[in-house]
Amino acid sequence: MRHENDHAGDRDRAPAGDDHPLFIRQRYGTRWVYNHRNPVGLALIMIVPIVAIGALLLMTRGAGR
Repeated sequence: MRHENDHAGDRDRAPAGDDHPLFIRQRYGTRWVYNHRNPVGLALIMIVPIVAIGALLLMTRGAGR
């Protein structure tokens, strides 16, 4: 029986070396998500929300005009 939060299933197992894909398919549906086992994917997971929040703050202050 799989753990409920194991969205990637067997595809998330560590391949030989550090050649993890940047994107992986979610367990349900056809969505692609960042792979947290890839260093670039982990960096994107951290950077994208910070950039999005910064852009929203700049738009509310009128700095984008």
